[in-house]
Formats: sequence, structure tokens, C-alpha cells
Amino acid sequence: MPRGRGAIAAILTGLLIVGSAAGSQTGPEPLATELLREIVGIRSSEAFPDNTQRLLEQLGQRLVEAGFSEGDVTFIDAGRLNLVVRYRGTGLRAPLLTMGHVDVVDADADSWHADPFTLAEIDGYYYGRGTIDNKSGVVALVANFIRLRAEGYEPDRDIIMVLTGNEESTMGGISYLARERRELIDADFALNTDAVGGGELDANGEPSTFRIQMAEKRYQTYELMATNPGGHSSRPRPDNAIYELAEALVRLRRYQFPIQVSEIARESFRVSGERTGGEEGELLRAAGAETADPEALRRLAALDPLASSTMRTTCVATMLEAGVAENALPRVAKATVNCRILPGVEPSHVLATLREVVADESIEIRPVQSGGTVASLASPMRDDVVQPIRQLVDEIWPGTAIMPEQATFATDGLFVRNAGVPVYGVSGLFGDTGDSRAHGLDERVRVDGFHDSIEFWYRLLKRFSS
Repeated sequence: MPRGRGAIAAILTGLLIVGSAAGSQTGPEPLATELLREIVGIRSSEAFPDNTQRLLEQLGQRLVEAGFSEGDVTFIDAGRLNLVVRYRGTGLRAPLLTMGHVDVVDADADSWHADPFTLAEIDGYYYGRGTIDNKSGVVALVANFIRLRAEGYEPDRDIIMVLTGNEESTMGGISYLARERRELIDADFALNTDAVGGGELDANGEPSTFRIQMAEKRYQTYELMATNPGGHSSRPRPDNAIYELAEALVRLRRYQFPIQVSEIARESFRVSGERTGGEEGELLRAAGAETADPEALRRLAALDPLASSTMRTTCVATMLEAGVAENALPRVAKATVNCRILPGVEPSHVLATLREVVADESIEIRPVQSGGTVASLASPMRDDVVQPIRQLVDEIWPGTAIMPEQATFATDGLFVRNAGVPVYGVSGLFGDTGDSRAHGLDERVRVDGFHDSIEFWYRLLKRFSS
């Protein structure tokens, strides 16, 4: 088990009592497990908006029953329901914002080993859609709001919890809150449970590194479309739309955007290099130097796909559509290309690059308006944020390295950063190296890691509010 688990176990047993005191414990499970079981069991994907609403309404009701006033449990309808909860403090300091999302990417039950929408405990893991992204994070916030309320805890600042209902699709909830209801989420800084900011276990299952997410790529989707008059399949044309599109996609596959190393990425490489042996460790250390050798960066990018995605904008084909019948030449062939764009790089530059790489004026390339996010600069490495996290990690998981991280994906944090609130991703979950299953098959979280994260967030909320 990870270091610190034994010390935490005794504290966690208190959750059973807290759940009963709050009127939310109905069985032998601790409150956190009960909550995880409840919300994993609700299929809150884009295709089932009523489920997302029901999930948030149930969580809101739990918080009211735990002692939060209905005036501090606010539902915001922005195309999907969102929930904002305020834990009132003394007001000595500016509020702290905490974040999570309850919606999930849908899952095909026939492909999973267990029903993705029923929490299953198998060989030391909780399996279920959302266990990593992001329902464990939601539980960490809700369970600890209830626990702290039951203890009569009075923070020295308001603690705000925002749970959004469409992070995995349009991010319309957080966008609306940042644009139209800024007063509900205004804070000194934000802690985001939905982040790459978590922990990594070494080969022996021991905590190795703890990541604090400080920057994110933005995403933008583009559509590539080839057209021609079509015709009967018995008389093939030399300008077949499918072939032309396929040739364009092959050219795109062979292209790589230039390497750009940010301050956050450089520090991340440096810390990783100190704990990694062999050729990869050597390359990581070289990449973490103030003046990195371009050849070392190129070799690292070729060796490690994650490092490559951290250092460059990426564009990849994700969907295809062509033809209407097996005996008809296609008039239209379309490809969806999803780009993850480094901070500071403009989508207009990416679009121009795509046109240059495709090198075929007959193929239309256009941004998909619903498929993009706003740009977001990195959050500053504030000592008053980083040091308390570092101290807490040392207490729970001694010897674990702290590493800033630039995510290769986008979260609701983009809009909060752009609203002027720095965002730091700290999920508190440790995972096995190379076994990230968010959005994938058989998504899972370690049972002990889940409970460690609940305790981590309990202490973290108190550390930043007392």
C-alpha cells in the first residue's frame, strides 16, 4: 500500500460516524464510498441530460440535509444544470474556489468487464465510468463539505464548490458562470479536482511524484472536406473524394508541430529526470536544463509520447464520414481533426499550418465553432499555494516529489483562469504508471488511493482555510 495509508485508515473510520450524524449514512459503507456508488450509478453523459440534473439535485439535497442553507446551495441552468455551494467562513480572507464536474463520457456496457454504471470493487480497484474523471473528485468535495459541517468547522474564508454538468462537451456551465455570474465563483484562487494534478506510483506501488497542474492546452476541432461531382461506381473518377482526403490525412500524420518548452514543462522534466534512470532519465534532465539541447528534446519527444504532447501542439484525425451507397462514388468526404494547442499559440496559426501541410486547395479546412475552447495562460507558481500542498504531501506521502504540470487536455479551469482566478489542479489520486483509463475501457481507481484522496482533500481544505 502507498505510504501514509496506515495513518489515514484510522481517521477514515470516522467518516462512518460523520455520515450518520449528517443523516446521509444508510448502510455500513463510509460516506465517501456511498457517494461514489450513488453517482457512478447515474449515467450522467451528454446523451442523458436528465440524469445529470438528477445527480446534481441529489447532491444538493444531501448538502441541505447536512446543514447548508438553501440560499447557499445554488442551481444554475446554462443549458445543463450546474451547482454552486458556498461554505460560509469568517471572511478574514478572500474565498477559495474548488471545482469538479459530474458529467462523463459515455461507455458501452458490452465492452466492459463490469457494468460501467455500477460501482464494482475488483482486486483492490473501484471500477466504473467517472471513477477517475471526475466523480472521485466530486465525492472528495461533497463528502468533506459534509464532514466539516458535521464537525462544526468554521473556516477563515468562504469555500466555494462548483460542480458543472457539461465539462465533457461544451463547457457551457463554467463559461456562463465566469461570464454572467462571476460573483458566485470569485475567489483568491481555485483548486480543481479534475486535473492531471495527482500522483504517480512507482513499480513497487509506492508514491513517486505528485503533480500540480498549472497550465492546460486549449483544444480546437477542425473539419477537412473533399468534394467532387461523384457518379456511378462502375465508372471511377481520378479525383475520388475519399482518396484525396486520405492523402491529405497521411500528410498530416507525417507532420509534427515545432517543439516549444514552457517554464512549467521544463521544471516537470527536471523533477522527472531526477527520479528516472537510463536513457529516458538522461533525456529528461537535459530537457529540464535552462538551455536544453534541441537534439535531446527531439529524442525525448520520440521516446515518450506524453513528453512530446507536452512540448508541441498536436493535431490528430478522430472521425471520418464519406459516401452514401456502396455503388456510388462519394460526392463528399469529411474528416474531423482534433488539435490540442499549446498556451500562447493562436488557432489561426494552427489553421494556416494545416492548410500548408495538406497542400491541396480543393480540400476545405474550417474550424468547428462548437469544438473549441478559449486560450488560457499558465497560473503563477505562487508560494502561498504550492508550499502548503508540498507540506501536506510530505505529511501523507513522505519522500514524494512535487512536480508542476502542463496538461495536454483542457478542463473547466480554462474559463476560470480567464476570469482572473488562478487555477491549480490537485486531484490527490495516485495511479499506476501508464494505466490512465479516463474516457477509456474499464475506468478504475485504486480503492486505497480513493480513500487517501478523500483524506488529502479534508486536510487540504482546512490547510487553506484556517
